[in-house]
Amino acid sequence: MRPGPKGISPDQQAARGETRPSRQVEVLFADHASRPDPAEIPPLTGMTAAAKKIWTVKVDRYRQRGQKIQGFEDALRQYCELEAALTKAWKKGGVTMAMVNTHRHWAAEFFDTPAAQKVPAGGRGREANKFAQNGRRVG
Repeated sequence: MRPGPKGISPDQQAARGETRPSRQVEVLFADHASRPDPAEIPPLTGMTAAAKKIWTVKVDRYRQRGQKIQGFEDALRQYCELEAALTKAWKKGGVTMAMVNTHRHWAAEFFDTPAAQKVPAGGRGREANKFAQNGRRVG
C-alpha cells in the first residue's frame, strides 16, 4: 500500500467541492465498472468453509449496495479468509494486532466501515466555513 490517504473518485471530489487539477483522479477501467456483475458469483475454489459463509454474506451485502464485485474476487477472497481466521483466533484468544489492522484496512477497501462510507459535503464556499475569516483584519 502506498503511504498517505487513498485516492477518491471524481464523483466524491465533486461532492467535496474539489476542483483543483492537481487533485483530479482518473478512473481506471471505466468500461469494466459500467458492466453489470453476473447473476451468480460463487466462492472461489480452495476457500475454507468459514470463509465461504462470509463470502456469501458479503456478496449479498455488496449487491444490496450496488457495489461492484466482479474483478475484485481475489481481494474479496483474502478479506473473507482473514475474517474467518480472525473470528477463529478471537474465540481461542490468539488475535494479533497485525490481523486486526489488516482486517481494518480490508474493511475500508470494501466500504464496510461507517467512516469509509462518508463523503463530506462541499461546494458551500467560504461563507459556510466559520474559520475563513481567522487572521484577517476587520475593516
